[in-house]
Amino acid sequence: MMKYTELTGWKKHSAQKMTETYPTDERTQRINEKGLAACGAVAFLYIAGRIIYCGFKGDLAVPELVLLFVMVIVLAAVNRQNQLHELPLVLGKRLDPSPRAKGKRIGLYALNSLIYAASWTAADALIGITGWEPFALGLIADFTIGFATWFFVDFFFYERKIKRYNSYMAQLEAEENDLS
Repeated sequence: MMKYTELTGWKKHSAQKMTETYPTDERTQRINEKGLAACGAVAFLYIAGRIIYCGFKGDLAVPELVLLFVMVIVLAAVNRQNQLHELPLVLGKRLDPSPRAKGKRIGLYALNSLIYAASWTAADALIGITGWEPFALGLIADFTIGFATWFFVDFFFYERKIKRYNSYMAQLEAEENDLS
């Protein structure tokens, strides 16, 4: 969160007015943040449930998909504005950001992609999502396309996050060295 002293111009004036009008302490702010997070989680669960319901009903859930996309973009923008750089989790494990661990990260991406592709293929076999003919060829295509797609998305997305994390840590280290 941006510090009050870092604000300039109209932002500082607005912050002063809001602070005078609505005085709060840290505890109240934390409680409000938790409440907003809970509201966001409920909204996310509702949207996910509605998308699943529309999928089984055979409808297209465009407004829900748009709202879900907007929620993800807002969350990413807030994290970026507050310079929140966390290491990503894959299969419940925090990724090691060192360059030596890239092979291990790629293995985790592959395992994650394998699980995703197997789940998608099993769902398609049970429910018949894609309707490929012949059936065996469709399952092989589902698995191959799912694995490749998920692997490349994981690889590029997480490696980009790790690159940002490493550059942010290097920046903090340089600032620390400049102070001493």
